[in-house]
Amino acid sequence: MFAAPTRDQVIALAGLFQSAMLVYQLANKESHDEYALQHSSLSILRINAQSVTEVFSCLRGVSMGCEVVDQVFGGRLGTTSRDIFQYTVSMHQLGLKLDSFPHVSDVVQQRLEELAEEFKISGMEQDIELGEEQSAHLYDELAALYAKTISTLEPRIMVHGGQGKLSNPRTVSRVRSALFAGIRAAFLWHQLGGRRWQLMLHRRSYQSIARRIARS
Repeated sequence: MFAAPTRDQVIALAGLFQSAMLVYQLANKESHDEYALQHSSLSILRINAQSVTEVFSCLRGVSMGCEVVDQVFGGRLGTTSRDIFQYTVSMHQLGLKLDSFPHVSDVVQQRLEELAEEFKISGMEQDIELGEEQSAHLYDELAALYAKTISTLEPRIMVHGGQGKLSNPRTVSRVRSALFAGIRAAFLWHQLGGRRWQLMLHRRSYQSIARRIARS
């Protein structure tokens, strides 16, 4: 019951924290980590991945999330940590709730399979990067699916940031894609045995493993 986290659990949690940081960056900063956003968004389509690493195509795809885990658990993000934790808790709640609404999860599953075929995502790809038009199309499609399905569930995730940024359709699509990716990562973390109480008992273990992954 009190076992230390596994490497796969840390990778999945890093995916969740990466999404939370992307939401924060998109809503509050002038720039965001586009490489991380692409890999987080593509992870949603890898529904048939054979390993946790394959979900993100490579460990580089979740390296920003590992750094965020290290920084948050090391107390080095200041007040930003509060927003990051708020987003992670909300995404975790929705990730667990989705299975209780088959009429929603079935629509999500079917559309993700279609998008995976469209973008030729199988779970076996090496590190890839989309072009600007491709990535914008992906974000728009994921955002539309999120708005049609997950955003109808409670609790609704409240994103805090500059009103000018959050009224920009381009930013909204990217924020919804990041939230979608976080919910997928939260569900994966739970599937792997991740529990919120572990974050209190094993903070240092999560931090140490995340740091090693980020530096590998």
